[in-house]
Amino acid sequence: MKRNQERTARSAVETKQSATSKPKGTVKTLDLEDKIELQRKEAYIDPKTRELLRKLLQAGDKQEIVPVYTPGLGFVYKLTNSGSDGGDLEIGLPCLEELADLDILQRSFFDSVAACSNCESTIVTLHNRCPKCKSHNIDKTSLTEHIPCGYIDQKDKYIDGICPKCGEALVEGNYRNMGRWYVCNECTERFENPEVDLICRSCDNHFALKEAHIREIPKFSLNLTRKKEIRQNVTSLEDIRVLLEELGFQIEIPGLSIGLKSGMQHHFSLIAKKQVGGQEILIALDHAVSESEVSTSPLILYIYKTSEVKVDIPIFVAIPELNNVAKQIAEGHEILLLEGSTVEAIDKMKQAIEARIEAKILESKATKKKEEVKTGSLFGKITGLTKKKI
Repeated sequence: MKRNQERTARSAVETKQSATSKPKGTVKTLDLEDKIELQRKEAYIDPKTRELLRKLLQAGDKQEIVPVYTPGLGFVYKLTNSGSDGGDLEIGLPCLEELADLDILQRSFFDSVAACSNCESTIVTLHNRCPKCKSHNIDKTSLTEHIPCGYIDQKDKYIDGICPKCGEALVEGNYRNMGRWYVCNECTERFENPEVDLICRSCDNHFALKEAHIREIPKFSLNLTRKKEIRQNVTSLEDIRVLLEELGFQIEIPGLSIGLKSGMQHHFSLIAKKQVGGQEILIALDHAVSESEVSTSPLILYIYKTSEVKVDIPIFVAIPELNNVAKQIAEGHEILLLEGSTVEAIDKMKQAIEARIEAKILESKATKKKEEVKTGSLFGKITGLTKKKI
């Protein structure tokens, strides 16, 4: 029965692929879209991504991840937590950029800053320098002119209000302030406007302001056009994780396992393990999301992976639902199917998992009893033969 259903599923997939065949250029576009779709599904499985998206969903549609400049670190992205389930969540820019490329987050302009011409770092310091000797050892001061004798110098050179040149006191009306000036402490040059250069504190590159690169600093927010998809992916896995932890399972998200025959590393959305009655119960779960209904392809891939790994309770989650052909295949392989992400569905899954665990325990006990009877019977025969010889 299982083989017939698999052949039916493969035939359906091949028919669909044949019917949707396009010119070569279109196929390449579809391949790229399929690749991005796969990467997006993998991103939803990542624990850090799920935590970030869960917090964004809780915060509301207007929540933004805005960078804050931190000395020594540059621009740091944090999502401030307003709830009671932990502190602020710090996210690296590469992670945010990747999620924006996958269309999960939306990238928008926040600011633009001067960056190092060598390494693009924004951890730079600005320095005034003397236009004559290029020294940074300069002071910003004000110049005062003593009108009667024409002496011009820094205000602090007029000690006790006495002109250093003519010795007369500064009185109202016989001196004037000439404004802000700069004085070089190395070569004593005076100038109205200093030159400016920068030093990168990441790679120690010295460069002029005109050589600095302009770097755009983005901010990020949830892509609201995918809000339904994001919520379905995040909440479904999160609800199942909570359920399995309540049942005493150890959770791995994502789950990795090595195929017994191929030796390949297989990825599952979740793997859960629990010791029951001296034996380990293993759950392997995959999930797939579609706009209307999930096709047979992800289910067939899941069946292949579970054929490579010893799985006690296979679970497949389809959001919003699985198509009819795939449902028949899942039933034929005794796969526990969860469609949608409602509370009722989670409750049904809990009951089904508990029932299967109990069945596994009973099966294990029955097998053990048969082995004991078989061993005892064999021992009796051997003992009887020994007595006859005596």
